[in-house]
Amino acid sequence: MCGAWARRATRLAAVVLLAVAGLLTSPTSAQAHAVLLFASPAIEGAVSTAPKEISLVFDEPVHPSGTKTLRVAAPDGKPVSLAAPTRSEGGKQLTATVRSTVGPGVYTVNWQAVAEDGDVMSGTYRFAIGSSAAGLASSGTAGGQQVSGAPATAVLRWVLYAAFALALGGLVGERLAARHRAPEDAVMPRSWVLLGTVAGLVASFGLAVLIAGGGSLVRGVSSPSGSALSDGRPGILALVEVAGWLGAVVALRLGQRRPAVGALFAAVVAEGLRAHPAAESAVWGPVLTTVHLAAAAVWIGALIHMLRVGRAWRWAPPARAALRAYARLALALVVVVLISGTLSGLLMVSPLKLFDTDFGQLLAVKLALVAGVCGLALAARSRLSRTTPHLVARVEASALVAVLGATALLGVTQPPRDKNADLPFAPPPSGNAITVGGRADQIGIAATASEGQVVVRLTAPDTDLENGDSSGLSYEAGLTLTTPGGRSKALTARGCGAGCFYAPVTWHKGLNLLTVRAGAEGWGGGRETLRVMWPVRPDAALLTRTVKAMRSVDEFTLHELVASDTARTTVAPTQLTITGEQFIDSEPYTKGKAPLSSRFTDTEGNTVLALGFPGERLALELTLDEQDRVVRETLVAPNHFIRRTFTYPEPEDSHSDGRDGQ
Repeated sequence: MCGAWARRATRLAAVVLLAVAGLLTSPTSAQAHAVLLFASPAIEGAVSTAPKEISLVFDEPVHPSGTKTLRVAAPDGKPVSLAAPTRSEGGKQLTATVRSTVGPGVYTVNWQAVAEDGDVMSGTYRFAIGSSAAGLASSGTAGGQQVSGAPATAVLRWVLYAAFALALGGLVGERLAARHRAPEDAVMPRSWVLLGTVAGLVASFGLAVLIAGGGSLVRGVSSPSGSALSDGRPGILALVEVAGWLGAVVALRLGQRRPAVGALFAAVVAEGLRAHPAAESAVWGPVLTTVHLAAAAVWIGALIHMLRVGRAWRWAPPARAALRAYARLALALVVVVLISGTLSGLLMVSPLKLFDTDFGQLLAVKLALVAGVCGLALAARSRLSRTTPHLVARVEASALVAVLGATALLGVTQPPRDKNADLPFAPPPSGNAITVGGRADQIGIAATASEGQVVVRLTAPDTDLENGDSSGLSYEAGLTLTTPGGRSKALTARGCGAGCFYAPVTWHKGLNLLTVRAGAEGWGGGRETLRVMWPVRPDAALLTRTVKAMRSVDEFTLHELVASDTARTTVAPTQLTITGEQFIDSEPYTKGKAPLSSRFTDTEGNTVLALGFPGERLALELTLDEQDRVVRETLVAPNHFIRRTFTYPEPEDSHSDGRDGQ
């Protein structure tokens, strides 16, 4: 007997070692909660003009949290009127149109959003309009975020996990005990299964109320938001879980245990679908969580029932036999719990950062408790053949209850986030923006500069821009900013999609030079320096006048040089004679409009109008004469660039004046 238990202990120790080894060697890092990455206007940033909309970008899909999703307070504390927020980018972006007229000053944004796991995330930040940036630096912090109603959420989740153990584990424990005849004058202990299902119903209902109340149980009861429950995946899953627990309670009251098991399984699946790992893997996350939760519930709940049976039967031989039957099942359950828990952990956080954050420290405590429980379990099983193991088994059960508490706390704690990790997509421009472009050999470059940031998009030949297909190309980019004063600084770039790179930057008044080192697998790359005049000065009226002036030109000579490779620009330009109407009708700004525009004066004193079309990755610079006509044009597109010069006929009255003087 001792040899058999030794072999089992060796196997279990091997499983534990494999789990720990997997945790220590995994490089994976992820977030358990949705994290606010960017906002427009920028967090703690300033814009020169009033924003037309407020936009939030998260690292994971989120859902609006009723009327409290977005609230903006003006400098005097009065609320700013906003339209209902809409979701985009797969649910990772929330946008609300500003309805009120807003003026200069510092504004405070309060937001709430429901993450995929059902937790209500909330936070606050500020932005300034006009010359009020000093107000940001002189007061407060840069804001933050947290789980709304975190204490209530942690308590309700602990009750929920304990309820799963009492219900599922209790059913299994009762079945194991029923296979053994009770001693004379001994009775089966009263079932706690119905108590567990009622507790699960209360806890799941409380979590649904938290979602409806934006993290507040009081608001969830007094003024719940039905849309928060019915319009998003977290709310629907919360209602499904409530229905599962309710079905289990009804089935047990009617004496129908098989339907009760089915209803409890539905509740376990719903919890698995909305748990943290599901945000990292849509398939394996829910599967691992469901298996882990079910196995842990049976392990804990059946043990508690076996201890109650042993006490009721005064640890007579039948009680010891029932506990041995449970021990065989528990060994398999421990293996399942360790493997599924390890794999789920690898989806959530890097073991290398285990002790760097509150989340990692809590996770380490949980791992220590689980390791201690495994040791207690081995000690209890090894004593089955010699003495009564009830004392050790009770300590084991108590430790497992503590594990449930640590798990509940982990659910409301933010794990570490890699500040340099790739972004799900490019953040929206903050305030006024302009797109400038260039080419590094065969790679097109389009850089959109806005307050506090720059987004650079690289395009290699044969890229399908409409569908965003880069044919699996691997891009790389290095960014360096040279200020008007001549100081250069390397920028930290983060990926934001195929060929997309984001970097925070502080623009300086005047001509900023952004040097881009671009590369793409299989294509020629290199360096290109882009001109960014700051601040951006939109001038839609000037573009309208330019289009009108060009259309009024009867005929002019156009010299055009087109190239797709900056290393081969020796080709002679093409000379064309066309009318202003013909030229304007072929331009992207034919209707006198452009998504982005900025007016500045170059070093020669000429008026330059920079136009940006970020969606098409087009950037143009129009050098204008005193009549608002184009005299030089540079157009940079993803797969080519065009340089044009314009020669206009001299006015007829100047020729006649010359003849009269002869």
